[in-house]
Amino acid sequence: MDITGVYRIQTHEQLKAIADPLRTKILMNLVKKEYTGQQLAELLDITRNNIYFHLKELEKHQVIHVVRKEEKNGIVQKYYRAVASRFIPDEHLLPSEDLIETSRQVFMETVEATRSKILKAPAESFALSRSNELLRKNIAAAYALQGDEENFTAFLQDFKDLLHKHFGSLKESPEASGRTKSYYISLIGFQDNDEDITFSK
Repeated sequence: MDITGVYRIQTHEQLKAIADPLRTKILMNLVKKEYTGQQLAELLDITRNNIYFHLKELEKHQVIHVVRKEEKNGIVQKYYRAVASRFIPDEHLLPSEDLIETSRQVFMETVEATRSKILKAPAESFALSRSNELLRKNIAAAYALQGDEENFTAFLQDFKDLLHKHFGSLKESPEASGRTKSYYISLIGFQDNDEDITFSK
């Protein structure tokens, strides 16, 4: 079940609930897909008691919910999912040190998730051949750019539109189902105060 949309955080209690680094990690995983507490405990390498404590806190503050239940060996397992794909604070909560650290943690988790994907990817993802001279099969690049906030916001919107243009329609295309491959793109962008700016051409 895919989730979309934005959830607006209304209270300081909700903000503090997701500011904890472990809960941020839990929430990010539950944005991607549904998990049971047991699955999350194994994924994050923590005890079941610990994971269930944090799940209860996140559920209590209405940022995750139970999407389905499944009985297995006489035990009812709950599957949790984030209530939205993006969380933003209400105006009266800004500025907030909790929010700043939560956002920083989300970025770090994105880096770690990308690292994990690279390590698990098949060898063919990185194999070079003569075809690479004419057609790139992957990309690893970092850019330091200079512009204003309007430039950056416009770039992000263009990037989203580009993803939809090239990949959005393939999901609904029956004839594409037999020839599609999975690709992973990680995009991280933020204001950087480093004065050593390198311009890319």
